[in-house]
Amino acid sequence: MYWLLDYDEQDRIREIILRLNKKLARSHSRTQDDQTFPFVGRKDRDIAVDIIEELSPENGWVCDPFAGSGTFVYAANDANRNIIANEWEPYAHEMMSAPLAPLPSAEDYFQVLEDFKKRVYVQMEEIYETVCPDCGKRIMFDGLFFDRDPEEYYHPTPHERLGKNNGENIIFRGKYKCDCGCKEKRYDNHDELVRKRLETIKYDFPDVELIENSRLNFTAPEFTHYGALFSTRQKIALSTIYKEINKIEGNAKRFFYDTFLSIIHLGKYTDYRSKSQDNHCPANRLKETNLYYRYIEKLDERWRYLNDFKNKSNDTDIEISFKDFRDFFESIDDGSIDLVLTDPPFGDTAQYFEHAQRTHPFIPYSLINDEERLRKEVVISNAPSRENKHGEEQFMHDIETLISESSRVLNEHGFLAMYFRPKQSSWISNLNQLKHYGRKHGLEPLMAISLEINDPSMRALSSAAWTFSKDTCFVFLKLKENECRWYDGDIDIDEIVYIAASNAATDQGYPFVINKFNVELQAQLRKARLLKYASAIYQSKFKETLLRFTIQNGAQYVLSGTSPYDFMNREEDAEIRLREFAPIVLEELGANENGFSFEDYVLRLSTYLENGSRSIIQRLKMVNPLITEIVEKYTYTSVDKETGKERLYLKKYAPPKEDEGKCSLYNMDPYDFERLIAEYFIKRGYVKAETIGGSGDRGVDVLATNINGRIEFIQCKRYRKGSNIGSTPIQRVDSMRISRKAEKAWVFTTSDFTPEGIDEARITGVNLVNGEELIKSLDLYYPGKYCL
Repeated sequence: MYWLLDYDEQDRIREIILRLNKKLARSHSRTQDDQTFPFVGRKDRDIAVDIIEELSPENGWVCDPFAGSGTFVYAANDANRNIIANEWEPYAHEMMSAPLAPLPSAEDYFQVLEDFKKRVYVQMEEIYETVCPDCGKRIMFDGLFFDRDPEEYYHPTPHERLGKNNGENIIFRGKYKCDCGCKEKRYDNHDELVRKRLETIKYDFPDVELIENSRLNFTAPEFTHYGALFSTRQKIALSTIYKEINKIEGNAKRFFYDTFLSIIHLGKYTDYRSKSQDNHCPANRLKETNLYYRYIEKLDERWRYLNDFKNKSNDTDIEISFKDFRDFFESIDDGSIDLVLTDPPFGDTAQYFEHAQRTHPFIPYSLINDEERLRKEVVISNAPSRENKHGEEQFMHDIETLISESSRVLNEHGFLAMYFRPKQSSWISNLNQLKHYGRKHGLEPLMAISLEINDPSMRALSSAAWTFSKDTCFVFLKLKENECRWYDGDIDIDEIVYIAASNAATDQGYPFVINKFNVELQAQLRKARLLKYASAIYQSKFKETLLRFTIQNGAQYVLSGTSPYDFMNREEDAEIRLREFAPIVLEELGANENGFSFEDYVLRLSTYLENGSRSIIQRLKMVNPLITEIVEKYTYTSVDKETGKERLYLKKYAPPKEDEGKCSLYNMDPYDFERLIAEYFIKRGYVKAETIGGSGDRGVDVLATNINGRIEFIQCKRYRKGSNIGSTPIQRVDSMRISRKAEKAWVFTTSDFTPEGIDEARITGVNLVNGEELIKSLDLYYPGKYCL
């Protein structure tokens, strides 16, 4: 637990986090050149470098058990760190490890390239043949726009990529234009003859069965056969290129092969925008792209990139494994890693093993027949054949294993930085679940960083309303053994010890002796069904744990008030707490009319809703819809003129015309509202009134002393119309009134009270003042100044 570290170590870690925050706040530019994969991935390599440089020592060891496209591997190399990484998906492993493979010499490469062109050009020229409408020259087209169902080439569905003069749907623009300068044409009878001639060409193309997954557009029965994803022309092109690559020898073969894997997706039935990573086979507005041109372009691009990479590469160790992440971790010694930085699969939006089926037949590899990967893959999949992967429970269990194994291999006070995109249906509970897993396995959560995604193909995966468009990077600190919480399964025994000590001290915080603590501890152990710890053999362990939260003075103990448990709200209902803090969070983020993201809102809100206990996680799942309801109620969406990105902005309540010029309580800062209520009590003749609100206020915001010298407790709820107060805040303030022997208890709100809240006030005698009643009272002391 972070507060148990000595002050110097706390300062050191705090400085690291502050520096990292400062670095990540600056603008990061991404470049299309920085890729070894066929597309720029979700992860920003520059951001990864910043994380690595701050969270690991120079020449230290970084570990990534889910290497994916290799961003963290190559970022670690940029940062002069040693890296041990792992990727178990065959296509991803082949591509991400390609930069480490030997390259052919320049002489060999260019000779192989010329020989390759000679061998395939005749076939490519035949299948992509067209005739220039201006000069009659036979050339290769670069792209052909058409409709698939119903089949239409002469008059395809119009779109903006067609020619501007007459809707030309065959293009050979830019460097592929005809010598006469012509760049496009309408499909004609010659092009139809070429297409018909394709049916006479023999080719060997894999047509294997795929795992059905409608979310990835491998839909039955049309598109669960590999061959159904490609037109005849593209099957011929791919099989021809693949056949000729297999004739290449030496280091050049892998380079040509990996480049081929990177362009296969362009051969699928693809919409007219041509760069889609989607497997969807649309019925119209499709494009056939010249795969020969794309392949030669990609060879040149990758040749330049990988040569540049090898020239700039640091002399650091890079190890790439090809295993299930559990087997990978087994090969790593305890405490040997400085930083685990990883981006595990994030739930039900990225079944990337299944997605890679679009390239698997050319590896060759079949996921549908790989029982081990199907069983062990970390994923939530809606594939009908994978029922064991449909639920969240097995996925979160795998994530917990990742966290526990990361803790084992990390050295003391090393870091785990884990990218994670919370599931839409349980944002807050997912965030709290990760923190719970961390603490259970000796990792203290330090911060959550919201990381933006610019890649359009990944935005498409997150297109559902109010889902996270950004990854969140969680940073955990690996604690020493004497700093970790004591857990039994999922039960936090440190929390049980704290509750026992808190009960022994009572609400007044009195000193207590060990016997009184033991009585309370027995009650808490019985409640948690952990009476096995009621044995004397655990006595010293419990006393050691007790001293984490108390100061011993002779035979007495006093709560120190420095642990995170001091700020928990165990009894408060999750919905009430959400309704209480969501408006406050929105007010804070929207201050000074600044825009903010949905991710900013949820991450900030999660800090209020976490109580350090697993018990709140399930309750939060039930109230998750309120998160979006509240943000929609209080905010509107607009585009930031400087960045061009959508942001949320706080709605300002517009009072009716008769209240123009007055100060709206709805628009008032919550803390200003508390100060106003304190002033209001002074105006009413009270001797003293002061605000005491804060994390540890236990339901009291204002403490007032009446003319009789008696104390009265006031709870203030600056809510907007519709967010009515239930029974829980009333119970809390009444509990404080009783325990502290106050004369009265009040709850003031700018909104109103639910029937349950009104009934609770009747039973307890708590005084209620709603918004309309408050305005009438304020008018007596501040005539015409305030309105709702």
